[in-house]
Amino acid sequence: MEIRDFLKDDIDDIILIEERSFKQPWTKAMFASSALNEKVRFKVALEEGQIAAFCIYLTIEGETEILSIAVDPQFRRRSIAKKMLEYMQNDVKTENPGNIFLEVRESNDAAQKLYLSFGFEKIGIRKAYYTDEDAIVLRKII
Repeated sequence: MEIRDFLKDDIDDIILIEERSFKQPWTKAMFASSALNEKVRFKVALEEGQIAAFCIYLTIEGETEILSIAVDPQFRRRSIAKKMLEYMQNDVKTENPGNIFLEVRESNDAAQKLYLSFGFEKIGIRKAYYTDEDAIVLRKII
């Protein structure tokens, strides 16, 4: 597996992964806007020559927020998300250690298990964060 920076040509693959992964997927415009933000890091994971996953995170003054992370269903159960989390953590730790935050759907047990196994802790709930569901707020101190 290779992790690299997002390229403009990756957008259609990212949109497909997003739509296959989430009830309320980001739009192409949302991804494009994030890619243009200097504080956002947008990474993709390649597996078997294909984009298998992506991770978008924002770091400001000692705090990192994972904005979105997803693995294409055909590539799940291969530890790709864990490797992307490790990459992201090492990336932000070298220049700006502190806290990493994210929100996850209350019903997404698989993602919660992954994050908890990676050292995240539940620190709160955001009511109706996803319109139709609450979000669990997770934090990891690095």
